[in-house]
Amino acid sequence: MENLDEIKKQAEDNIKEVAIKSANETAEKVIKAEVDNFKEELKKAATVEAVEKLSKETNDKISRMQADLKSVRQTSLAPVSFKSSQEAMIASFEKSFDENKEMIKGYQGGSLQLPVTKAITQASFGVGGYADLTGQNLGLDINPYSPVYLRNIFPNVTTGGSNVTIWKRGAVTGKAAIWKRGTGDAGATVSKPEVNGSWVKEVVSVDWIAAHTIIDREVLDDVDFMRTEIPQLLIYGESGILRAENKMILDYIADNAVDYTLPTDFDGFDNSLESILAAAFGQMGDRFLTPTHILISNWDYLKYLAFNKATGSGQYTYPNMTLTFINNRPYINGLMAVPNADIAIGEAYVVAAARSRFVSREGIRQRISDSHAEIFTTNQVAYLAESRGAFFTYDDNSFVKVALPTPGATGGV
Repeated sequence: MENLDEIKKQAEDNIKEVAIKSANETAEKVIKAEVDNFKEELKKAATVEAVEKLSKETNDKISRMQADLKSVRQTSLAPVSFKSSQEAMIASFEKSFDENKEMIKGYQGGSLQLPVTKAITQASFGVGGYADLTGQNLGLDINPYSPVYLRNIFPNVTTGGSNVTIWKRGAVTGKAAIWKRGTGDAGATVSKPEVNGSWVKEVVSVDWIAAHTIIDREVLDDVDFMRTEIPQLLIYGESGILRAENKMILDYIADNAVDYTLPTDFDGFDNSLESILAAAFGQMGDRFLTPTHILISNWDYLKYLAFNKATGSGQYTYPNMTLTFINNRPYINGLMAVPNADIAIGEAYVVAAARSRFVSREGIRQRISDSHAEIFTTNQVAYLAESRGAFFTYDDNSFVKVALPTPGATGGV
């Protein structure tokens, strides 16, 4: 009888394990009821065979429930669609225009601040937020008005101040080593290895990035035009504040990046793409940094990455590295290649993004007013878009600058 009790206990534990693996929000109650019923029937079982039969029947029921639930999900639920970063932001602005449509049309002067969400927030990306960025169809190099917004590739933090004070890593001397008790010269006790780190204070200004345009008052009557064309002009396009924000980040990177250098007596590489990857996996690797991105001009992106051609054979080729494409964006050994219009031709930067931060004080906001300068008397309206933020790194070695051959140079790329 004791053996039967042990078998019953084991059978109950097995069913509980199956239930735990199968349970979810919609099936949890049904499965719990089945487990409770199993416990009651188990008490009545008088033989090992009865226990085994009951266990098999209950296990099969739970398995069928799981299969049915999976089938329902596959046939009745629409697939989740992810918006691109630009689509998400435009949708946010369009919603604000629609919600204030009558107010805009009936605008009678003064200041009208339209309530707009931040340009890039977790909610802007719908289901999953930032964690699902790699699974989204960003469409970054299909539409020329959909560049990579560099704030997206760095961790984001917020601040309530007008500047941010950080401690940036400086030079390090010494290193850890094996230590054994003993004495040195003149009988002195040998000290354990010493590592001396240094950090330098850096104050980063949290700056305004703004743009405004003046439109005829009649434009206010056409909200459908305003909600797409004007944000495109002031925010997303080639003259918009997001490009200016990209430029702010790139200027900081250019001012603080360390140069790509080879170890002493180490032969260089024949191919510029190889040099970029050497900066990532050689120079950054030696410093225990994890490279994540290649920042490069649009034209060098084409020449050295997309159209990289061997000098001898004239065939399109790449070094012996892993090249994959995700959402039409090349990833070279896991590094995302990011073309940008504001990077100088002949320069490329390898970035270890986790060591830097994009700081947001205020997200993108928009206002309209007819009280700007002389436009009060010209029946015009000023439209303003602005944001406030900053960018910094904790370690300059997380940016490595690679010099590419200048235009017209001969030899292999």
